[in-house]
Amino acid sequence: MNSTVTQLDRKLYAWLAEPDGRKFDQAFKVYYAEASVNVMRYLSRRSSLPDLDCEQLAVDALLKFFSRVGRDRRQAAELVSDTLPRLQPLDFGPFHVRQVQRWTTDIGSFRDTVMAFTVTGLEDSGRSWKAEIQGLSEDIPPLQRQGCHLLEPVRAAVAGIAHTAAAADDDKPEDYVRIRNFAAGLRTAASDGAPAASAAESRHPGVIRFVDGSWSIIDALPLLRIPTNGYLFDIAQSLYLDECKSRGRHKRGGRGVTPAGNPPAADGEAARHPLFRLSLDEGGSQDDGFEGGDSPGLTAMGFDAAVPDPGFDPASERIGEDLCERFFAYLRRPLEEAEEAYREASARGPAKAELKRLESLSGKSERVMTVLSLRIEGQTQDAIAETLGISRNQVKYIVELMQSAYAQFSAAALRPRGR
Repeated sequence: MNSTVTQLDRKLYAWLAEPDGRKFDQAFKVYYAEASVNVMRYLSRRSSLPDLDCEQLAVDALLKFFSRVGRDRRQAAELVSDTLPRLQPLDFGPFHVRQVQRWTTDIGSFRDTVMAFTVTGLEDSGRSWKAEIQGLSEDIPPLQRQGCHLLEPVRAAVAGIAHTAAAADDDKPEDYVRIRNFAAGLRTAASDGAPAASAAESRHPGVIRFVDGSWSIIDALPLLRIPTNGYLFDIAQSLYLDECKSRGRHKRGGRGVTPAGNPPAADGEAARHPLFRLSLDEGGSQDDGFEGGDSPGLTAMGFDAAVPDPGFDPASERIGEDLCERFFAYLRRPLEEAEEAYREASARGPAKAELKRLESLSGKSERVMTVLSLRIEGQTQDAIAETLGISRNQVKYIVELMQSAYAQFSAAALRPRGR
């Protein structure tokens, strides 16, 4: 993965690592000045709309970015640091005491590490800062599992508490769902003054506070994930697509054209396009153990900017970059055609069918681009699923679908043409 540190990266992590509240806001202003220019340039390169207010979109994107990775992340870190000292072991024996002490120590260390993360020391040591971020993100699921294991004997001992029902489409591990429902049920019973909660507290003094505090930490851990600037540009891209949809305007001018210059696809060909084959509700193929590593398809598509070896061929690299640009244009084509169709239909009437088709394709396109961009940043499938609120299999399904589509596209693009 590309480990080059940009000026924007340095300002991002200087802002996020600032512990003082007043200096934190000042550091964001410094980051804002640099980031807003970059986001406006990013949007202007991707739009042919003459009246697009890139500055306003950049402001909106940065405000959302500040809310999510600045304020929300900081509040989650404060919740963890405030809750940890109040987690006192229960009367479950010395092994339970050691488990609690070990887990709270690990949580405190993890919280301090991610909230103080900067790229300066990593640059000096020669380590990859993106690999460091990925490694810290991969520490979150094990810490959550340890917390669930810590609460499992408590759940078994506090029987009879009403549990909340799991969602029908819940894709979390069974033990995670079981503990989550137990914590929610105990919290509800305590707030309602239910006899079962009083009985549990009398049998095991401090159990309500212990379960509530432990689960609050488990639930807050994903918010501590170290963000990258790629997330800011994903937000900007999403706002841009929303703007195009709300206007019913054509994003890039001209009726959809294939990368090879062919006219729009016929219905049979369109049915094979990955956006038409993609289902946002589909769980994907069965898990084959692929996790976090660089898949051949992603590397071939240029999603992994690895350092070239001594035999690196610049001409070959330019061909690969050109092919990637053409493939992304191919991915965008159905959305552009749907925008144009909606614009034309809305000039004649309500255009409800066209709008529904546009919204469907816009949602699919946004999810595909977000998944691929997060993979570029080195995020694991579990981390991407957590960020988007979808299952890991759905992420895997999108990645595999794009790999297959790219393989077919590149084979057709590079095939020698007859006279």
